[in-house]
Amino acid sequence: MKKGFVFLLVLCGLSLFSDNIFAEKTKQALRAYDKGDFEKVEDILLKSMEDDSLNPATEYVWALLYSNENYPKYHLDTAHFYIEYACQHIKLQNEDHLDELEDADLFEYDLKNKKIAIDSMAFVVASNKGDIEAYEHFIEIYNDAADVDQAVAIRNQLVFAEVEATYNWRAYADFLKKYPNAAQAEKAQIQYDKLVFEDKTSSGKIEDLEQFLIDEPQTPYRHSIERKIFEDYVGELNPGRVIDFLRKYDNPVLSQRAQSMLYYLDETSFSALIKELGIKPSFVDSVHQLKRLNRKPISLAHRNGSFEFLDLNGEEFLVNSFSKVNEKYRCGNILDELLLVERAGERQLINRNGEVVFDGFDGRVEDLGSGLLAVEDDGKVGLIHKSGFRLLNAEYDGLELLGNSLLVFEVEGKHGVMSVTGKKYIQATYDDIYIKGPFWVFQKGEQFGVSNLLEIKSFEGVNFNLNLPFEEVEWINEKYIIGFLEDSEVLLNDQLKIITPDSTKRINTKHETWVIELSDGYTTFDPRLGELSTNTYQGVMQNDEWLGLTRNGKWFVYNKNIYDEPIIGVDSLKLLGEDIAIVFRGKDGLAIFPNKEVVEITEGQYLKSIGPKVKTDTHFLVVKERDENILYKNGLEQFRLTCDELGYISDSAFYVKKYNKYGAVGLDGRLIMRVRYDAISEADNEVAPVLYNGKFGAYNFRDRVLLRMDYQEKIKPYNETMFMVNEDGQYGLLDNLNELKVEPEFEQIKYWSDSSFLGLKEGSWNIVNMHDGSNTLSEVRYFEFIKDTPEEKILLIRKEEGYGVFHSAKGMIIPTVFHDVINLGNDKTQLYFTETAVSEADIYVVVYYDTNGKKLFSEAYREEVYDSLVCED
Repeated sequence: MKKGFVFLLVLCGLSLFSDNIFAEKTKQALRAYDKGDFEKVEDILLKSMEDDSLNPATEYVWALLYSNENYPKYHLDTAHFYIEYACQHIKLQNEDHLDELEDADLFEYDLKNKKIAIDSMAFVVASNKGDIEAYEHFIEIYNDAADVDQAVAIRNQLVFAEVEATYNWRAYADFLKKYPNAAQAEKAQIQYDKLVFEDKTSSGKIEDLEQFLIDEPQTPYRHSIERKIFEDYVGELNPGRVIDFLRKYDNPVLSQRAQSMLYYLDETSFSALIKELGIKPSFVDSVHQLKRLNRKPISLAHRNGSFEFLDLNGEEFLVNSFSKVNEKYRCGNILDELLLVERAGERQLINRNGEVVFDGFDGRVEDLGSGLLAVEDDGKVGLIHKSGFRLLNAEYDGLELLGNSLLVFEVEGKHGVMSVTGKKYIQATYDDIYIKGPFWVFQKGEQFGVSNLLEIKSFEGVNFNLNLPFEEVEWINEKYIIGFLEDSEVLLNDQLKIITPDSTKRINTKHETWVIELSDGYTTFDPRLGELSTNTYQGVMQNDEWLGLTRNGKWFVYNKNIYDEPIIGVDSLKLLGEDIAIVFRGKDGLAIFPNKEVVEITEGQYLKSIGPKVKTDTHFLVVKERDENILYKNGLEQFRLTCDELGYISDSAFYVKKYNKYGAVGLDGRLIMRVRYDAISEADNEVAPVLYNGKFGAYNFRDRVLLRMDYQEKIKPYNETMFMVNEDGQYGLLDNLNELKVEPEFEQIKYWSDSSFLGLKEGSWNIVNMHDGSNTLSEVRYFEFIKDTPEEKILLIRKEEGYGVFHSAKGMIIPTVFHDVINLGNDKTQLYFTETAVSEADIYVVVYYDTNGKKLFSEAYREEVYDSLVCED
């Protein structure tokens, strides 16, 4: 007993002695450190680490040592790592280790303070070096230091300075990629956008501009580039010539008019040349203010005896009021930049600031585009610019701007061509002039001729004498047009060059390579390259994938176009559908798929191309010999099956026919549906209608579920997982797993949502919940959608008591108490005009509601005022 007690005392003593030793080692190391005896410190610490490698006190002293500039091995990064380890390990230590720290007069905050000090010393080192590498090193190693944000900012500034010196878009792009959150990122983005635009569009070629839009879809220069492309393509009023005028001349009136024209023709050039051209700031501010106002749709109201304009929130848009307005404004959602009004007996065009742009006319106004308006006065039409100056006096029966470049004018039923300032290019001698793409078509009686803008402009001051040889013309695309003669056809390109020989009888433009039928055979034309073949062939066959041409009894078979390597020496050719070619050399035949895979065939086999109605990249061929049908997919055999007929249902299912009954198999030839049905149609979303004993149903091939066969008509999709079914003239809903979600008891069903539907029952429409049959809306006699999107649906409804508005999320926002409800807003924002007639008093009470159904104001009108306000559409 005494021996055991003595042993326990010895053991406890040893434990206390061990703790004291560790504490003493730390104190010894610190005393040696204070004396500058670094070798002794190292010796103590190395021994300490042998006993305990995770001792935070030891790590702390190492950090002291390596952060001391007098220490021969001075290295802040090493000091940083030791102090980080110390801060981490102190949280993992037991009570003995914490006691050791306390005995050494060290605490956790000493470790944290030392870490802060080391981080600061490292930042000073980086700052003293002052280069990118030093700051990068600090950011990487000391990533949680207090100075790291400052280091990042300085590093970014140094890098950006180098980028600025380089001044090319690739350097800016690299900067933005590496430092997207840098303070200089915004400026870098601006410079990048500018420089990449200048570099990639420096050639000025249209193809380069178009490619730039593809490469840089988010470029801020999009509007400018699209404008330039548009000008080149359609040859409209030339902004370049307007700018040249402003550079050459200093006429105050004409310069302001030219400035206005430039703004409507090319707003970007207008903005870019403001300083150079000396455009007044007041004019620029006015243009920008109008641009903002022009974006807002507005509507009409009648208060205090006058018409006034409102925004779609019901707020006053213009302070002015008017005695009359354009009748089309009654229906709201007015987007016109200039408003046609009348006040004090004078007809006016005003802008959205309420300023009078033009007056002194009595008829209609038509927007021709490019800032031009055709204005009628005293039965004749003239031309004004939207900024308010007259271009042409009212002396024409009609004006039309074609190609945004020249005017077609009408005088006494005849048409000619002139500039917007009245310069005549073609006198009014034609019955009609119109454009198809880049082609200008001229008609006299039953004869037609074709020209283009370049040719028309070349006739300035010269008598225009266009040949009109055609009985009819057909526009093919932006590069080609066909003229029809009595017994032949002529193909012209956009340069008005005749492509086809005189002996051309017919031009087939349906496929990638065009086939020209000649009096003595056929030739081909590549519309992309504009090349006409010099070869003549005796026969031709063509579908979407193959072109066959025969000469001297042999066929040349091309995949789509004549630049493909042909299959030669073919004795006979047959094309199946739009995708497969059948070729024979002697008795040996091949079925060739678009992917060039082939299937060997022999005479006597029946071949059929099958597939969906919409063309895809998957092609199927059925080869039948006697009763065996073989299915090939893209040239590879899928299965063989004995049946009367094999046909297409979907890419993974095919119908089989035996003894006038139908079944279905999968792509592996295994039976999916028994052969017993009267008909199986092509699947839509893997669901195929099925007819059995005079009843309709369907089969869900995705889930391998046969839907009920109880219905009087083909089932129709309600959404992706449910179908409308008709049983005894009543409609219900069946899901794709054959569960009847809604019993057939409705006269009609229309889609509302995936959980509710619009159902007509006993003459009333209801919104019915599919799960419990409850009605969200009921007893509706009539409805129409004001808005119908997956996110939001708004209904104009009529109940027995009147019209109202129902919202999918907000419920009834306008009560059904009105004789009429009209939306004067648009699809995004509604402004409701509601009306109740008091017939005995000859009064109409009109209440305006905003898009949320909040009442804005109400007015009472006599019949004549109401008739001048209400929309009759």
